[in-house]
Amino acid sequence: MKLFLRATPVCAAALAVACQIAATLLAAPASAQDQPLTVDMTEVYRVGGASAREEWAFFGPAPSLQASFDGAGDLLILDAMNKRVVVIGPDGQLVRLVGREGEGPGEFQSVIAFAVWRDGRFAVPDMGHSAIQVFSPDGGLERFVRMSDEGWPASSALFHSEIRADPLGDRIIARGVAGVLVAMANRANRRMGHEDDETPPGADDRALETLDLSGDEIAQEPILQGWRAPRSDTELSAADQEDWPKVVASMEDRYFEPAFVWDVLPDGTIAYSDSSAYAIRFASPDGSVTDVLRRPLAPQGVSRRIRRATIDYHLDRLEEWAQRPPSTGVPFITPDVEGRRRRIQERGFYHEIPVVLGLKATWDGGLWIQRRGENPWLDEGPIDVFNADREYLGTLPAGDPPMPAAFGPTGLVVHLERDEFDVPTLVVSRLRGG
Repeated sequence: MKLFLRATPVCAAALAVACQIAATLLAAPASAQDQPLTVDMTEVYRVGGASAREEWAFFGPAPSLQASFDGAGDLLILDAMNKRVVVIGPDGQLVRLVGREGEGPGEFQSVIAFAVWRDGRFAVPDMGHSAIQVFSPDGGLERFVRMSDEGWPASSALFHSEIRADPLGDRIIARGVAGVLVAMANRANRRMGHEDDETPPGADDRALETLDLSGDEIAQEPILQGWRAPRSDTELSAADQEDWPKVVASMEDRYFEPAFVWDVLPDGTIAYSDSSAYAIRFASPDGSVTDVLRRPLAPQGVSRRIRRATIDYHLDRLEEWAQRPPSTGVPFITPDVEGRRRRIQERGFYHEIPVVLGLKATWDGGLWIQRRGENPWLDEGPIDVFNADREYLGTLPAGDPPMPAAFGPTGLVVHLERDEFDVPTLVVSRLRGG
């Protein structure tokens, strides 16, 4: 299926003027001319929200939700807070609930992510079970694939927050574990007197690895390492390594540090961005780069005005959050508002603003690539749309529509909305087909 996307018409006179300008600026650095685009989108159903009628439609807070479609158009939702997977049919009605909190087979203890294959199977890493649980399309538990006895880095397979089902086989493709989690493990070891039991880093949060689920134990294999912006910071002293706020601050990305964003296409190709340039790399399943998609858009320098506006924006959001801080779920952990305020003010800046903010693969293998907007401190900007042949179709304006949480068959997309109390609603719509 191809999406029906309408290019905004440009009058002949304006086009002629644009051509004349381009002809006089041939010697100037290239810059892309966006082709404005609109998309027809019809809401199919919505579930959740504070006014939900059915008990099953009350979801945990938005950050604990992940959503993905299968090939039948069913929407699968991992509600990590409530320890369950909710399956909703194309008509918006509940199909089934899978799992509950517990220690038995098919029950969940500590989960943060899941991966869905197009045939309806799905896999849920569970730190409490020390295994990845694999479920059949009807929601039945197929098997446990356990963590290797060798411990870390095999145990890191259960900490991944970004995972995708490999369309080519019985594997998961996963982003590595953030360094702060490794530091937490090492700090815990030292506190328990196991100074020699240091946790090796494994695949980091700018790398991808595969988790093979075909055997009885999880088999991990690194496949791709993204670029990390160099830093001049010195390593922490032994004393500072016991000062947890300093450890967190030393590993926190600077404002506008290039993100590592990625997705998997239907043929198993990995698309990712890891720099401040507009360069979307395509890698084969073994991680080798086969192509690069570019647009002549240059990163923006970070001015003093942008620095001040960025800090002010995050301080304002912190004050809003402090009025209604979400529950941590752990009674003895109190949100450290003053510590967060200090980190916002002391956090460093990368020297330029990356062009690419995020990317998503469509169901048929196209790409939606979100760019930084006019106010770069906001997580929203225009979206470039490419078809499955990697041809540029045009650019959607910022927020119209926002980037979907997931794409499905027959033009289905899902967006996650949240109210002022962070109560989530999932909105499923259909992009008009051509």
